[in-house]
Amino acid sequence: MRRERTQKNAKVPRNSAKETRKNAKVRSTKVNARLVRQWLRGQKVMNKITQAERRAWLQQLTVEAARQVFDDLHGNADDWKKFGGNMDALERRRVLEKAQGRCVFLRVARRQGLL
Repeated sequence: MRRERTQKNAKVPRNSAKETRKNAKVRSTKVNARLVRQWLRGQKVMNKITQAERRAWLQQLTVEAARQVFDDLHGNADDWKKFGGNMDALERRRVLEKAQGRCVFLRVARRQGLL
């Protein structure tokens, strides 16, 4: 490949746009691999934290609190039956509840200056 010279004798590749795309592709792959490794390390740490929290919660769980958890889960099954076993309707309801909860968290975060 022949290179053209500018007035200051700088080397400029003839197909610079093509080579730039090629180099960017290689760089993004390296960045992605690094980010994936970093993400995996973070997941391992979070798994340990979550397991420790779960053990601590289960150790302090009373019979009454366990019964409440069971009843809440059973209530979800009752809701599913109420919707005639229609998973789509139940899922729409669950998504709506999660979206409403997220709005609350966003408002609090804005008030505290976190966003």
